[in-house]
Amino acid sequence: MQWAWKRPYFHPSLPSAPDFISPSPSNRGENSIALAAEAIVVPEVRVETRPALTTLVPTLDRILGPFEAGKITLIDSGSDFVFHLTTLLSVRAVMEGHEVVFLDGGNSVDPHGMVALGKRAALTREEILPRVHVARAFTCHQMTTLILDMLDKKIEETRAGLVVLACLPTMFLDEDVEVGEAHQLFQRSMRAIRQTVGEREVVGLVTNAGLAKLHRRKSIRRQLYEGADRVIRIAHGKGGVLIHRLDTGTSEWYAAVPPDQTTMDDFAVAEPRIPAFGVAGASREIRLTEHLRLGW
Repeated sequence: MQWAWKRPYFHPSLPSAPDFISPSPSNRGENSIALAAEAIVVPEVRVETRPALTTLVPTLDRILGPFEAGKITLIDSGSDFVFHLTTLLSVRAVMEGHEVVFLDGGNSVDPHGMVALGKRAALTREEILPRVHVARAFTCHQMTTLILDMLDKKIEETRAGLVVLACLPTMFLDEDVEVGEAHQLFQRSMRAIRQTVGEREVVGLVTNAGLAKLHRRKSIRRQLYEGADRVIRIAHGKGGVLIHRLDTGTSEWYAAVPPDQTTMDDFAVAEPRIPAFGVAGASREIRLTEHLRLGW
């Protein structure tokens, strides 16, 4: 994948003095201004941007919308469906030829799930896992260091197209860390994430697992929401998940079907989905008192 840098804007020089007409009482300089404007020819600036990332699951793409490069999408979820979604988007990024930088604050990365999804798309283990670069943090200080000192360098080194910051606020909610210190560290982290995602033109995906736990430190919740370009909330329900998009104000239920089945929504879009490629398995609710780390 070739890294697409934005071309710098061209600033042409002003026309020479003879090109200007001296203003007179009759025209008061209007003609000179018009001629000067015509003399300045600004070449067309074409900025190459990365295409938006989608799941290729038609129902999900219709509900979630595209994940755009240079912007941060926050998924605040009360269902473990968020873990399946990050796995799916990581595999999709690899399918599009991108590397993935995955900073994990909840030990939620699922390499086995990535390999299983990849097989449905005819990708081998060796074609997927080496392209997903994972770093885990176990304290808010470690997460801050990864973001401030290593995130930008890793994106430049790998030329990644997707950056996942999974369970980002978890470590900053640690009650052993003083509230003011956690607030400052998280504020610095969010600023760095926004700057890096914007300058590097990568797809930014931030997740939180557990809707209720953010209310323990509302200042961090506020920074998290304000730092994202769009916010998606996912709530657990019987037989599916309720997906709510704050940018459009719409809510819709999604129920995953086995990957070898097809729904009517699969025929509602021109682009066919990849056969047997989807999110399988029932989701479960994430409770406030649960230990969110996944075991292997």
